[in-house]
Amino acid sequence: MAAALSPEAFITGLYQNCLGRLPEPGAVSFWTEVMQQQGDATVVLAGLMGSEEYIKRASIVSDSGAKLVSLASTAFARLNRRPRVVDIGAQLMGPGSHPYDPLRRFSKLEVIGFDPLENRLSERYDAEDDDGLTLLPYAIGDGEIYTLHINNNDATSSLYPLNQKHNERFTELAAFRTIRTEQVKTHRLDDVLAEGAVDFLKLDIQGAELMVLRSALKTLERTAVVHCEVEFSPIYDGQPLYPEIQAFLNSQGFELIDLLWSGKDYYNTPSGNVAPDRLLWADAVFFKQTNNVDVMISQALISAAIYGKPTLAEHLLTMASAK
Repeated sequence: MAAALSPEAFITGLYQNCLGRLPEPGAVSFWTEVMQQQGDATVVLAGLMGSEEYIKRASIVSDSGAKLVSLASTAFARLNRRPRVVDIGAQLMGPGSHPYDPLRRFSKLEVIGFDPLENRLSERYDAEDDDGLTLLPYAIGDGEIYTLHINNNDATSSLYPLNQKHNERFTELAAFRTIRTEQVKTHRLDDVLAEGAVDFLKLDIQGAELMVLRSALKTLERTAVVHCEVEFSPIYDGQPLYPEIQAFLNSQGFELIDLLWSGKDYYNTPSGNVAPDRLLWADAVFFKQTNNVDVMISQALISAAIYGKPTLAEHLLTMASAK
């Protein structure tokens, strides 16, 4: 059972969720006193939601949402085809867990997914009713044979061994263990992916992303967006880290747009304190720099529908219209 929040943490969390900022000086003590006097924590939420700042912010968010829908709808109409997604590490982590799921609001998708654990692909087929879904039980890599390390949380399984010396410092990472290994023949993405545009290339394969990218030069030439998990610290022994991935994708004509859904952990300490003190991984988003109209329209759709970036989407549509 999770420990109860302190009044300071509770009030700070409400401010961040309702107003998108930290409390002003004196606000925590003020609201703590109000809660004590009234014996009701919801008074803080009611006060924040009734503020002019909250009402104005909610209106802006609503307007922004309508703008994003309009931009995505415009881009999809101009694209005039199903967006094509290539999913490397295609396990189903739960309903709505794929980063490209928001695209389904505007169109059916063509999804080609790869994962070496066949039982996980079967689970996804059973869970998703999508006539555009193709899943293949391949370990994508550079075409060589590797040892697949299957861990107690199999979503963390990797072609690289866990870095136990590094991970034992952190509470969540220290729980990961390899329970068995097997030899796998990897396949180059260029060798197994049919021709055609790739609108969204997603990679989440626990440290082997750069191996895949280096063996997918032809695929990258026809890819609009790369959504790639990156690590900032070596969770797996011998894995490449974020700077190498960015340098490689930059060399292939991609630019970094954002870092999303960062993964943090806390150090094992004698006190047992819990705090998200160490950034360990994130999802990095890269867009191809191009003058290709179809690619720019695809990027505009993805910018609005997936990432909620209205100015980027509008910029790309404007650029595409000028061609």
